Amino acid sequence: MEWYLLFPITTTILSFFFFMSVTEQYFRKRGLHQLMWSIAMFLFFITAGAEALALGIGEWIPVIYRLYYVLAAIQVPFMGAGVVYLFASRSVINEKNSAIALLLHGFPWVLFGLLFLPRSPVFWLILIPSGLLLGAAIIYLLLRGRSTKIRELWESRVDGYVFAHIFIGFSVYVFIIMNFFAWTLPLNLELLAKGGEISGTGWELTNGDGRALVRLFSPLQTVPGGIALIGGGFYSYIAWQLSLIRNGVRDFKIGFFNVLIAGGALVLGQGAFFSGFGYSTLYISETISVAMMYLGFLMSDKVVKMKFFDAVTMRYLWGGSKQLAH
Repeated sequence: MEWYLLFPITTTILSFFFFMSVTEQYFRKRGLHQLMWSIAMFLFFITAGAEALALGIGEWIPVIYRLYYVLAAIQVPFMGAGVVYLFASRSVINEKNSAIALLLHGFPWVLFGLLFLPRSPVFWLILIPSGLLLGAAIIYLLLRGRSTKIRELWESRVDGYVFAHIFIGFSVYVFIIMNFFAWTLPLNLELLAKGGEISGTGWELTNGDGRALVRLFSPLQTVPGGIALIGGGFYSYIAWQLSLIRNGVRDFKIGFFNVLIAGGALVLGQGAFFSGFGYSTLYISETISVAMMYLGFLMSDKVVKMKFFDAVTMRYLWGGSKQLAH
């Protein structure tokens, strides 16, 4: 067994425990943000397992590689959606600032749609809906101070939860389009036969371009998801610390789990970025990332930490409604 195989194996094990723990928390608290994180960590577990399998047998099975790549892309928006739904539940994102949140996340959708449109007219399917969303946010921000009716109409219709639905809904929409190309474009079978860390380079290139068409959909998923996940984590920690300082308290350990979660996501993003350019950084970064995020999660939920065995064995899932309430 090659020593490098230890990284995807470790990531698979950690992400499985993470999935179990956050799913236990969801059944205990029933929060949409926990559901999003549960889905994300299940996808993380599947993709890490695919990496371990490919490295272990020495080749990428084409059907597994296609599934691996699309699931690796969509897991980041689900992580980001977890933060967005959490912020919605705590009114951090609300009817008064939902337009700003839409502007922040709609901009990269429109930007990448414009950048990739010369490559394929399919990106009109991205550009039109994202442009409408971004345009609506801009128009509202320009007019809200001039028209009470427009402000009241927006604030009665678009709160934090509506933005969260838009965020994950558009991500799934991109995922569906991405899947069409992922399952129809030809693969580089010679490269897949090597079985190593190939990131998104497993598709054959066309027209001499440096990136296959299916890879262009990845930043439409990972960039907005990363903004929510990384930005949300650091924002939470800074906001928490500022509130403590205003009350005369200085303790940088309080809320530090947010830094671990955001930092873990940042490590993952950097590893995936450099891996896309041929550097073998993805598997190592995934192990570090999931370890940091899982530690942050355990620090944030003392019940899961104290009842780790229950979380891992999923005892709550078959223990009945009375157990779930405890």
